[in-house]
Amino acid sequence: MSSAIEHFSRCRVDDTTLQVIADTRRDLDRLIKEERSVIRDYARFGNWPHKRVNLFVLDDLKPLVSQIKSATAASSVVADDIDHRPMVNVYDAADLAECAVFVNRSALKRDGVWSNDLALRAMLAHEHGHPLTENETVHAARALAVEVELHPQASKTKIGPILLLLADRLCIHAPQEVFANEIAIKAGFADALFHLDNGVIDKARQGVARRPSLVKSLEQQVLERKLSADQVAALLLVGDLQAHLAFALETAPFRRVGRRQHADALEAAWNESVLVHVDPVARALYGKLRDHYLELRDDLTAAEIEDWCSMALGFLGKALQERHLEVEFTLVRRNCGKAPRSQARMARSARAHGSMDQHRGSS
Repeated sequence: MSSAIEHFSRCRVDDTTLQVIADTRRDLDRLIKEERSVIRDYARFGNWPHKRVNLFVLDDLKPLVSQIKSATAASSVVADDIDHRPMVNVYDAADLAECAVFVNRSALKRDGVWSNDLALRAMLAHEHGHPLTENETVHAARALAVEVELHPQASKTKIGPILLLLADRLCIHAPQEVFANEIAIKAGFADALFHLDNGVIDKARQGVARRPSLVKSLEQQVLERKLSADQVAALLLVGDLQAHLAFALETAPFRRVGRRQHADALEAAWNESVLVHVDPVARALYGKLRDHYLELRDDLTAAEIEDWCSMALGFLGKALQERHLEVEFTLVRRNCGKAPRSQARMARSARAHGSMDQHRGSS
């Protein structure tokens, strides 16, 4: 990140004040244009809560992580891995008058989104959808956390941190991700999200093309008796789940709002390009989670969301058992907004090793 701020601007977008702070002026107009358009469309849709939006456009968010977290109240919604995300919306859930959207320019360039106006619009729409989903279900889910216990045989694979983050994203944080996409679709961003999701498919297609070489490498380790055949099968499944299961968070919202044509087109491409090349267990779990997301309501009680999350974790646990991975997921209540010590420790380990490659940034 450049040490100097080259751009500062302030303008009114209907009844919202938009401030833009960036470390370079180069190629910034397109992003500002899309942000203005997103704010205007959400305001027209209704229920737009923000009086001020602060848009920070920086080459790298790492130097800001500690400042963002320390300057944010305990009641705020902050992604733990801000520095790894292309875009993140930081806001106080108790006061939605203001939000701050941090844009990681390098990450967007890496993902091929920075030069794609429609994809930028989709990402901005998704991020701004998060504060609009502060409903009973989201609040109840936020009070939960998940702990992971691996039985001795499974622990040898060293995939605990990956499973922890996977369970957290697909089960605990899934409601808000689904609702954020859903409200963005309802607000008129369906085509933009569809475009962005097709880019995700293209990227995933490149990933599965490398899978055979990974399989060959792992099979060699079996021959060298460094891994057992069961361990290889387990590792491949976990890799498939990590890389591809979150796409259910994209397709389910289209179905939830009746956009069947969009959903069918995405899933046809996803099945043909990606799912046919992965573990059949991963394919089956994708369908179960997508259908489970369809059952979400925005008014679930604490007991109901706990049952919903428990069922999602059960799907994940049963899938892992099919590849002889004995894993126990436990739902726990967060203590004063903090994750359990074991969860925080494992999550830090996973982030340090870059084990979660998320295809889209979000809060």
